[in-house]
Amino acid sequence: MNQPPPQTQPTITPGVTQVVIQQPLLRDVPGQMMCPHCQVPVLTETTHATGLVTWVICGFLCFFMCWPCSLIPFCVDSCQDVEHRCPNCKRVIHIHKLM
Repeated sequence: MNQPPPQTQPTITPGVTQVVIQQPLLRDVPGQMMCPHCQVPVLTETTHATGLVTWVICGFLCFFMCWPCSLIPFCVDSCQDVEHRCPNCKRVIHIHKLM
C-alpha cells in the first residue's frame, strides 16, 4: 500500500566548473571581505572585547601578588579579542580570539 518514493540520482553536468571564493583570514586589523549577511563587499569595522586571554593574564598577575597591575590587560588592545562587524548591516562577521 505505502510504497517508498523512487530514488533519484543527482545529475552531473559535464563541463560545468564550480568556483569557490575563499574569504581572507581576519586578524586584529580591519579586512576587506564579502559580508555573509548582506552580500556586500566591505571593509570590516573592528572593536576590542574582553576575552579568555585577558582574564588569564589578570588571574596570573593576581596569583603572583601583582593585583594593582592586574587591571592592565583590560586596557591593552593586544590582550583582547577582536570583533569584526559589517559597516553596512552592523552584524558581527567574525570574532578573532587570541586563545
